[in-house]
Amino acid sequence: MNEQITGDHRVMPIELGQFVKNKSLAPDEQHLVELAWEVADLAYCIQSDFHVGAALIATNKTGDSRVFTGCNIMNLSMPATICAERSAVFNAITAGFTKINALAAVCKNIPGGFPCGACRQVLREFGLGATLLIICDREKNVRRLTIDELLPAPKSPPVSWDSLDEPERELLEQCFDLIGRAYVPYSRQARGAALLARNPQQISAVFPGTQIDNASYGVSISAERSAMASAVTAGFQHFETLAVRGDDPIDGEDLQFLREFGGLSARLLIAGRDRSVIRSSLSELLPDSFGPESVE
Repeated sequence: MNEQITGDHRVMPIELGQFVKNKSLAPDEQHLVELAWEVADLAYCIQSDFHVGAALIATNKTGDSRVFTGCNIMNLSMPATICAERSAVFNAITAGFTKINALAAVCKNIPGGFPCGACRQVLREFGLGATLLIICDREKNVRRLTIDELLPAPKSPPVSWDSLDEPERELLEQCFDLIGRAYVPYSRQARGAALLARNPQQISAVFPGTQIDNASYGVSISAERSAMASAVTAGFQHFETLAVRGDDPIDGEDLQFLREFGGLSARLLIAGRDRSVIRSSLSELLPDSFGPESVE
C-alpha cells in the first residue's frame, strides 16, 4: 500500500474490502460481475474514455428480485453527468425496486476504483447492508465489502469545546454564526461551514458557507460546497480544515468535493448543538476514495 504525502501531513490510505478471486464468488455474484464488465462498453464518455459499468440486484415491496445495469453517461454540461452506479440504482428505483441487495462495479480501463462520494451517498440511501463487489483487475477478481463501509462514521469520540485550540474555536464560531443566515424553507436543516484554505503563495484565508435550499431540490447547495466553491473562486485551492455545524453527517458529494482540493490530509471539525466537536479526516470519512490522480 502506497502512502500519500500532502503538505506537511503523511497519510496512509485506507483500503476497503477483502480480495476475493472470481472463481470463489457465488454464481449470482459472478453474474453481476459479468454484467458490470459488459455494460461498461456502453458508457457514453467521449470526453474521458473512462468506461464504468455497474450491475445490481434489488427487491421490491412484494419481495420480487430483479437485476438492473447502468453505465456512466457524460454530458458537455459536466454537472449533468451521471455515474454508472447511480444510473443502475435509478433504473431500479424507477421500476419500483428500492432495496439493493448487491452491486458490482468496474472502471474498465483502470480496474480497482471505488465509487465517488455522490454515488456512495445514493448507495447508502437504498443499500445499507448490501454487498459491494469492486472489480479490481482484468481477471475480474473483486474486493468485497458492504455499502455501509463506503461512508463510515467518525471513530473519534466528541471532545469538549474547551479542549479545542483557538484556531479551531474561531472556525467553529463562524459556523454557528452562519446558521442564522441559512435559507432552508424546504429541508429545515440549517447548516454553517467555514473552510481554512491556502493559495499558491502559501497565504491562508477562511471562507464561509451556508445551506441554500431551492424549490428544485437538486439545485440546492450545501454549506460545505458553498464555502469550498468560494475558496476555489478566490484562488485558494488547497483545502486544509473544513468546520461544520449541522445536525446531519457531511454527505458524500461534499466529501468528494473536499477530496478534489484537500487530498487525504484534509481535516474536519464537526460540531453539534451542545458544542461538542468531533475531529476527523477525509481519509477516515471517505476511505479508498476517487481523486484527481485516479484519472491521470
